[in-house]
Amino acid sequence: MTEMTGGELLLRSLHAEGVRHVWAIPDGTYMIFLEALERLGPELGMELIVPAHEAAAAHAADGMTRVTGAPAVVMACAGPGAANLISGVLCAQDEGSPVIAITTTRRSDIAYPHLGGMQVLDQIAYYKPAVKFSAQVNHWKRIPDIVRHAFRAAMAGRPGPVHIEIPEDLLMQRDDANAAAIWPAEEPAWAARPTADARAVRKAAQMLASAKTPLIHCGGGTQRSGAGAEVRALAEYLGAPVTTGAGSRGIVPDGHPLVAQPVSPASAMAKQMADVILAVGTRFGELDFWGRPPLWGDPSKQATIQVDADSRNIGLNRRVDVGLVGDAKAVLEQIFEAVRELTPARPHYGGLDAVQAADRKWRDEMDARVADMERRPMVPGQVFTVVSDFFPDDAVAAIDGGNTCVWAAHYLRVRAERSMLWTSNAGHLGTGLPFAIGAKIAAPERTVYCVTGDSAFRFNMQELATAARYGLPIVTVVSVDGAYGMEKSAQARVWGREAPWFGSEHAPVRYDQVAIAMGCHGEYVDRAADLAPALQRAVDSKRPAVIHAAVDPVENTTPPGLALWAAARSAK
Repeated sequence: MTEMTGGELLLRSLHAEGVRHVWAIPDGTYMIFLEALERLGPELGMELIVPAHEAAAAHAADGMTRVTGAPAVVMACAGPGAANLISGVLCAQDEGSPVIAITTTRRSDIAYPHLGGMQVLDQIAYYKPAVKFSAQVNHWKRIPDIVRHAFRAAMAGRPGPVHIEIPEDLLMQRDDANAAAIWPAEEPAWAARPTADARAVRKAAQMLASAKTPLIHCGGGTQRSGAGAEVRALAEYLGAPVTTGAGSRGIVPDGHPLVAQPVSPASAMAKQMADVILAVGTRFGELDFWGRPPLWGDPSKQATIQVDADSRNIGLNRRVDVGLVGDAKAVLEQIFEAVRELTPARPHYGGLDAVQAADRKWRDEMDARVADMERRPMVPGQVFTVVSDFFPDDAVAAIDGGNTCVWAAHYLRVRAERSMLWTSNAGHLGTGLPFAIGAKIAAPERTVYCVTGDSAFRFNMQELATAARYGLPIVTVVSVDGAYGMEKSAQARVWGREAPWFGSEHAPVRYDQVAIAMGCHGEYVDRAADLAPALQRAVDSKRPAVIHAAVDPVENTTPPGLALWAAARSAK
C-alpha cells in the first residue's frame, strides 16, 4: 500500500483541475501541503507564490482569473490568516472572479471557538456570505471531491469565489493513495459554455434584424467569457454601436468607430437613440444607472434583450423583452448565426454620425485640459494620456484609486479585452499592484503596468517586495496628490462651505524612494513631458518600477465627469 498525506492529496487534486500557481504565506497548519509542493512542484509544473499579506494574495489571484478566465487558488492559515484573506475574497465576490480560497483550521479536537483554542475562529460562518460555496472537508478521502465541487461551483453561472476549510490534522493524515479518486480531465468540466434556448435566440435575432438603431451594451460577463471577438463581429455586421460598463472596457478596442466610452456624451446618445438594446453580461447596476431613464430610454418603448449566465440577473433592474441565459461568448455566437440567416450585413446607421460628432467634441474638450505638457505639477489625466501612448495595445493596465479611476474613465485608452483590471463594482482600494502582479504571473508574455492613486497604493505597497522577489518587471505609476482625493471632492460637495481638508491629507511620502528601498527601480516626475522618458528607463531596468508622479491636488478634486459620478452614487 502506497500512503499519501492529506497535503499531497490536496496538491494532486488541485493539479487535476489545472492549477499551476498557489498563493500562500507559509504556515505550520498547512506546512505538510507545502512540503508536497516543494517536493513535487517541478514534476507537476506547480509553483508557490508568497505574498506579503493575505488580502493582497486574494487580489493577485483575482487578477490572474481576469486575464485567463480560469480559477486561481489562494491559501491562508487558521484564524488571522483567514481573517486577512476575507477582504480580498469579498472583492472577488463583487467582481465575479472565481477565486478558490482554502483556509486551514487547528486540529479537529480543539477547533471549537468556545474552547479557547489559539487562532480558532468560526471561519465557515464568516466566509459563508462572502462566497458561492463554503464547506469543511471532514474526511481524508473527500479532499478530491470537495476540490472538484469547489471549482465547478466557482464557475457555474456567474463566476465567483468559493471557500474550502481543512483541519490541519486531516492534512497531516496518511492513508492509502488509491482510496481517494482523482481524475484529471483534458477539458475541465467547469470550462463548459452553456448556450441559451434556441427559440429565445431566434426571437432575439429577429428583433435585432428588424431594428433600425440596435445597440450592444457589454458588462463584465463579456470580459469573464472572453467574448470580444463575438461582440465585435456582431456589432460590425449590424452596424451597431457598442457601449460598455465601467469595468468592461476594451471588449471592443477604444478607438473603434462603433465604440463609445462609458462616461462620454456619445455613450449617452447611443443609449437614447437605440430602439433595441442587446445587453450582455450585465445586471444594469448602479454605474449603469440601473438601466433606467434618463440615461437609458423608456423600457416600455425601447426593447431590451438581456444575456446573462445567471438567470437571477435577467430583468433584475430593467424590464426585458427577451432573456437569454447562458455564457456570453456562446450565446453571442448563437445570436450571430441566427442574425446572418435573417439579414445581410449592414452599414453603420446614419445616426452614428451625430454620435461620433459628439464624441469628437467631447474629446477635444478633454484634450484641452491636458494639453500643457510642461506645467508643474501635472494634471492627473496627463498620466493616462502618456501611458496610453507609451504601452502596447495588448498591455494589461491595473487601475486603482478613487478620483484616479475617474480620470482613467476619460483618458485611458483600452485596446484589448481582459486588459483593464479595476474593481468597478467593489470600488476596493489597494487592488492595483496585486492585480498587476497576478496578471504578470498568469501572462508573463504580456506587458503589465499599474496606475494608482497614492491613497490606494498605500494599502498594499508592501507587495513591491513580492514583485522584486519574483523578478516581475511591472511599472507602477503612482498619481500623488498627497490626499484621499475623492474624499476631498466629497467633503467640498457635502459640507458646502470652505473648510480645511478634515482628515483627508497624508504625511508626505516619496514612493519612488520606497520602491528603491524594496529593490525596485524608482523615478520622480512632476511634469507630463518627463513621464515617457521615465517610463522608458523603468522598462529598461527590467525590474519592478515605481514612478512617483506628482499631480495637482486642486485639479484632482474636480476630475471630469465627477458630477455624473456623484449623481449615480446619490440617485439624484
